[in-house]
Amino acid sequence: MSFRRVASAALAVLVAAFTREQPRASHAEIVVIPPPVAAVRAPDFEVYAQGGVRYSSKALLGKQPFVAVFFATWCDYCQGELSTMQRALQRIGPMPVIPVSVDGPETWAKVPGYLASFGIHAPAVRASHYPRFALTYNPADILPSVAIVGRNGAIVDYLRGYDPRQANRLLASLRQAQLAPPLAPELEAANALTSD
Repeated sequence: MSFRRVASAALAVLVAAFTREQPRASHAEIVVIPPPVAAVRAPDFEVYAQGGVRYSSKALLGKQPFVAVFFATWCDYCQGELSTMQRALQRIGPMPVIPVSVDGPETWAKVPGYLASFGIHAPAVRASHYPRFALTYNPADILPSVAIVGRNGAIVDYLRGYDPRQANRLLASLRQAQLAPPLAPELEAANALTSD
């Protein structure tokens, strides 16, 4: 089987897994995505947060691991996920976190203090301002959701919903993101052709 067929099959499985219609929920089943045979680079993005802070794939993908976490201040399950993530990051060391809030105008002012209570001092992105980014990194549109991207620029794991029994999985995925090997040269070349 050729490399292209394996990569296409892996991508088709991922697309099928995340295009099934699913209702928005605060608590959802955790889905394990096994690492594909050939890693696929995470999609490019450029989003702006509070204070004009810019998060860009050009500054992150392939350079360092990072986490995109989708939350809302009114989401009870988000508190549990953010606490679990805070403990995991304390164990493995700092990693860039892109907080993405679905808060509306009535609760937006609470977001910085809410994040600070979990040790996250990065400014938040408004999901409603970047629907393409939100759909790409939170394809099931579930809260909380965590997308973990490896040092190599490939998505390591998606955690959808909150389940306290998944703390070890989160920790393992964060460690894997730090240790991810570089993408195969042919994938880097293919990504260079499709980016921008």
